[in-house]
Amino acid sequence: MATPNYNHQPIVKPTPQVRPKRQPKKSVKRIPLARPKWNFLDLTMLAATILVAIVGVFMVINVSNQGAKANSHLTQVTAQLNQTKNDNNDLRQEIGTVTSNDKLSEVAKKENLTMNNENVRNVK
Repeated sequence: MATPNYNHQPIVKPTPQVRPKRQPKKSVKRIPLARPKWNFLDLTMLAATILVAIVGVFMVINVSNQGAKANSHLTQVTAQLNQTKNDNNDLRQEIGTVTSNDKLSEVAKKENLTMNNENVRNVK
């Protein structure tokens, strides 16, 4: 049996280099661009867009004014409510002082009234 020769290197033939073919330069023609002409549909869409923008601005301003008016009205109503609460508290305090036993006794003395215990009822 023959022993394999591991030191043997096969000869590789070099492949010829293929040079890319040069393509001829294409000349580019520059065409000046002209402004597009406006037709009726374009003008209508532009006018509609401007109209919608103007209406939107007025609506935003109107809503803002209504919010400011509502806020002012709310502040005014809150002030009136606080004033009414203060007046009610003052009246309750006055009722408490007028209906106290000392004040009732003082008014009874001025009017020369006397206490009749038989006519007094205690309610619970």
